[in-house]
Amino acid sequence: MKYSFEYIEKWIETDSFANKLLNISYFSKIQLKDYVSYIWNKEFGDNVTLIELAEHRNVSKQAISDNIRLAKDNVDKAMATFILGVYANLIPLESIMIYMELLELLRDAKESESELAFQKMRKKMMIILDELL
Repeated sequence: MKYSFEYIEKWIETDSFANKLLNISYFSKIQLKDYVSYIWNKEFGDNVTLIELAEHRNVSKQAISDNIRLAKDNVDKAMATFILGVYANLIPLESIMIYMELLELLRDAKESESELAFQKMRKKMMIILDELL
């Protein structure tokens, strides 16, 4: 498993973007760790299973599955909240473009093949988040 729980724990603790994401999201730290370790390892060709993650954490496969499901639900809830805010005019018109730019950068960062390109996009996202928060 290329992205271990220790690696992800260090990422959450040391990366200011990860900390902001955790602080402004619905995620618990355990949900985020399970979700990120599962998704990152899958995307980078490491066919990690829920059973392997469960064995590594000494919990049941169901607990890992629940955390991943809850994390996905929370991502959906965050997107739904954003869309509702736009349609209900709760998000000021002036800031909609900033949010759209942030969503675009998030998509580009996720699809990026290069670690350097990902880091540059993450820096741009941090600047945008600092302006918003």
